[in-house]
Amino acid sequence: MRRSLLVLSSLVLGLSVIACGGGSEEPKTPADKASAPVSPMEELKAIPADLDAEVASLTKPIDDVQSIIDELGAFPKKHGLAAADVMGMAKATFDSGKVEMNLKADVAAEAAAELEVLLKRLNDTVIALKATPDHVAALTAKATAATAKVPLLATKVSSSASVTVANPFGSAEDKAKAQAEIDGVKQVQADTSKSISDVQAKVTGIPQMATAALAKLTASFAAGT
Repeated sequence: MRRSLLVLSSLVLGLSVIACGGGSEEPKTPADKASAPVSPMEELKAIPADLDAEVASLTKPIDDVQSIIDELGAFPKKHGLAAADVMGMAKATFDSGKVEMNLKADVAAEAAAELEVLLKRLNDTVIALKATPDHVAALTAKATAATAKVPLLATKVSSSASVTVANPFGSAEDKAKAQAEIDGVKQVQADTSKSISDVQAKVTGIPQMATAALAKLTASFAAGT
């Protein structure tokens, strides 16, 4: 009798767990939500922002050069160091591709730490500037691929939305959203194509700008001594 009661209790407990969702599929995490499929319209609209972000990453090292030069120029006076020593370390870092620190023993730890951060920033910027032609080539190829992809995505948008509009069992909300995509896809396609063309025009001059930035850095080392 006791054994029967135990079996019955276990069965009731198991049913309760199932009813409450225990033992079923795992709850969705933020990562699961992030991996949700992207619609053709979302993918089409995302192309300009994606390419613009890559252009910004290419021009950032160029834009950073003047502030690095200014900080290097102000550093000796700020910490009571010889300008020739600071610029010598900057040039050595530029030439070697790694941070070159050669400070005297009596230099304050705070100044040494600040200089190391500045030289690392210089080194990272120089590496990025020297890699600019390769990055531009990769971005140019990506923009070319995007140009070919735009009409394909636009066709997918129209086809998918047309199916939704024609579905007799679809909701009014879904049909309205689909019709809006049909009405707007041509403009989105045109805007995206123009953005790609703008990016292609911008990147052609970036390698020359990077070369000029490297020359500007080199000149600053001599001018600062």
